[in-house]
Amino acid sequence: MKTKLAYHPMKTFDDLLEALVFLIQAKGWELSGVELDQLETDVEAQRTERIEHDAAQSGFLALHERFAQAQDARYQRYATALAVARSVFRNDKAVLAELERFKRVSKKAKKAQSEEAA
Repeated sequence: MKTKLAYHPMKTFDDLLEALVFLIQAKGWELSGVELDQLETDVEAQRTERIEHDAAQSGFLALHERFAQAQDARYQRYATALAVARSVFRNDKAVLAELERFKRVSKKAKKAQSEEAA
């Protein structure tokens, strides 16, 4: 059974929902199959949940940025350690062979290798 994907309306949906409820109230419309009380509840729920959602998203973005900065610092230390090890053992082919697995392989090089193998 296929699951239904969530629909994500535009960012102004909160305002549009509230404006529609206000219009229905102002005009005194009685719309068949439309419960005005439910729409009013929906406006409040939308506003509350939007605030919670935005706070959670902001928290995630802050966490993501802190992680990226910390990861960058860790990578810099890793690259320094690798460069120093290669420099110290530049005349030791056995050690350089061990360090070869830490060599960064570009996508072009991988593609060229796979084409040669084919």
